[in-house]
Amino acid sequence: MSLIRILFAICALTASGALWAQCGVTSSCTDPPGIPGLPGIGLPGVCNPGMCLNDAAKAEYARKNHCKFPAGDMCAGQPIKPSTQCCGANRFSGKPEVHDKFQTVESGINALHWWTAYKAECPGMTQSGAPPDALWAQCVPGQKHNPSKDDWPVVIVEKNGASRDYCIDGCSTPKSVVWGLWKSGVFIFNDKDNPTGNGPGGIGATSSFFNSCAAHDRCFQTCSIGTDQSACDNKLLADMLAACATIPPAHITTFINFIGQPDDENTRKKCIGAAKDMHTGLQAAGSPAFKTRRTQYCQCCK
Repeated sequence: MSLIRILFAICALTASGALWAQCGVTSSCTDPPGIPGLPGIGLPGVCNPGMCLNDAAKAEYARKNHCKFPAGDMCAGQPIKPSTQCCGANRFSGKPEVHDKFQTVESGINALHWWTAYKAECPGMTQSGAPPDALWAQCVPGQKHNPSKDDWPVVIVEKNGASRDYCIDGCSTPKSVVWGLWKSGVFIFNDKDNPTGNGPGGIGATSSFFNSCAAHDRCFQTCSIGTDQSACDNKLLADMLAACATIPPAHITTFINFIGQPDDENTRKKCIGAAKDMHTGLQAAGSPAFKTRRTQYCQCCK
């Protein structure tokens, strides 16, 4: 082989370095073609920007073509640490760029813009399997999931495979807001999970919102591009209204109100009012909680 051909081959490999950055991102690919004009010199084909190989495909391709892939993981021509980094996307161009696999701090941008950006940058997002950290400190029954932000302790811990546990605390309405809704007469009882039933004269378990709120907790804690805060909140409202529908239409709850006077109310109507007010409050002020949970439970890619 002439010196000129050898030098041309070296230049071809160097020029293809940025293109190799795509390899290893997904398993959807075809074998790239050989380098035109350089038959039989044992060089791999140039990996086209839209193509990539998983580990098994890379090994098979290397065996068939008597070649080696560049050592280490790459993304957009840059080496990455596979334990903490991965190939995401530029939110504007969609082109590959290096991203941190795990978030260790909450960003300063507001929840709506943060989630829009994160979905664009991390189309391969998945449930986080990171160990406890400053954002996701603990998940222990009887203790607050995040002591600095949460009002209520965890009630149920649910395993989710190798991902972080689901931490269920039921309805997360802040204590001051629960008290205000009770004082204003929206809630019959000063109870975040069962505002029209868990008290003397109350309807009981059928009016409880706990299961509805537990499902809402899971929704916030499930990393899904297709499910945003509004979808979670609207499902919560539907579930709460379904709980209210189990109350007999003419049921009356007799109780002592917050000023110590006897009172009575139509239980189903009060239940529906409480559900709608809780939903309205979530829509107006629940974005920080959504952002916190998705930050805790999402990682950019595997």
